[in-house]
Amino acid sequence: MSNNGLLIQAQTLIDNEQYEKAYEMLEKSYDNNKEDAEYLEKIALLAKTLEKQEDAVKYWEELVRVNPDSIVGYSELLDIYMNKNNYKYYVTRAKYKILNGKVSQSIDDYKKAINSTTEENEIVNARFLLAKAYEFEGKTQNAIDEYFRILEQSNDMAIYYKLADLYVETNDRYSAINILEKGVKAFPEINELSEYLSGLYLREGQYDKAIEFARNDYSKIKAHLMKGDNDTAFKMLSEINDNTNANYYALMAEYYFNVKNLQKCSEYIDKFNELAPQNPLTYQMRSLVCDANNDSYGYHYNMGKCYSYKKDYELALSEYLNAHRCDKNRTEAIKEIIKINEASGDKTSLMEFYEKLVMQEKDNPVALKGLGDIYSDMYEFRSALEYYERLLKTNNFSYEVYEKMGFCYEKLKDFVSAKTYYEKYLEKAPLSPDSEKLKEKISKMNVSSSQSVSNEEGLIDKIMKIFGK
Repeated sequence: MSNNGLLIQAQTLIDNEQYEKAYEMLEKSYDNNKEDAEYLEKIALLAKTLEKQEDAVKYWEELVRVNPDSIVGYSELLDIYMNKNNYKYYVTRAKYKILNGKVSQSIDDYKKAINSTTEENEIVNARFLLAKAYEFEGKTQNAIDEYFRILEQSNDMAIYYKLADLYVETNDRYSAINILEKGVKAFPEINELSEYLSGLYLREGQYDKAIEFARNDYSKIKAHLMKGDNDTAFKMLSEINDNTNANYYALMAEYYFNVKNLQKCSEYIDKFNELAPQNPLTYQMRSLVCDANNDSYGYHYNMGKCYSYKKDYELALSEYLNAHRCDKNRTEAIKEIIKINEASGDKTSLMEFYEKLVMQEKDNPVALKGLGDIYSDMYEFRSALEYYERLLKTNNFSYEVYEKMGFCYEKLKDFVSAKTYYEKYLEKAPLSPDSEKLKEKISKMNVSSSQSVSNEEGLIDKIMKIFGK
């Protein structure tokens, strides 16, 4: 029987007050459904109804394990643990508060949980949860203190890693290195800790130490290159010769940059980019090559791309603007500035750079449409139409431009032209969500046009009658 069918059948029995039978049926299917939150909540509620408290505790605890966001699970466990198990009560109350967005209030409960037990594993668990709550609240030093207290009771590799992360976040690399050295000494077989330590030494410029703790050949080669020991690095790279690994190409590019062979360096950057497209490192390396070649535009443009892929758009924009100042005739930087301004909604800058782009590429559809849209938003409909007309001549436009032109003509009271473009739009996009609204507009325009013709004819008749007297 499917889980859904099982629960429906159980609910039918419950509706008929056959609780024991429903419970027995659900209990038999426990092994097949113990990871299903809906099942666990149903059987837990039945156990509570039948006053099977031990079973109810088991199922509620299973429920919050399977679904840590179960408000009802924690609420029921609070009632069960009250006055029976202080440690579980306070930990559960803390989690319940966190689920209700009251993280700061959970801190005191975790402290009470620690003080209410002598079991080492319970103390460690509560301290870990307390440290996480401190982290969430931005109380980094308090979190660090708790993690150190955990280490006093439990020599856990993950805690060394966590402490190093917190120190790095607060720019205290000295303390991060210190705790990682202790971690590596305690867990010499864990490569991740040693590599983390090697990386920090590399950032500190302690290249020999970085080499000492590196467990990965690529990390060692990187340290040798940064140390300036290019021959050793090249020898190691030659022995690896792994053309399937992007790191290999990045390090080969760095080697050739170090020995000032910029052409070979660029070749390896391109190979790196093939294996790791859209990686910020590609553009960072290219910017260095451009700088070495005294290409200021290329340096700033590639740094802009680097920051763009890092999603640091403010710095990216600054670099693209610097590139544009270096060479106002090249359009790559202009196009990137436009992308960022479109995302941010800076219409003043957008208009400026749309116009710059049109000056360089008179048929650029992005710039033509952008200028049309901006002028339309400014209620300068004739200017908007000028750019929309130019856009139509490029044969590189979406049918939406017909609707935009219809709107501009409508605002200019040229209903004949408005109707023409609205009809063109509907012809190309008959399933548009705006189709009914546009059909209604066209219908009203037809009525207006008929009335105008009728009124004109009436006026001519009156004039003729006057002259005929």
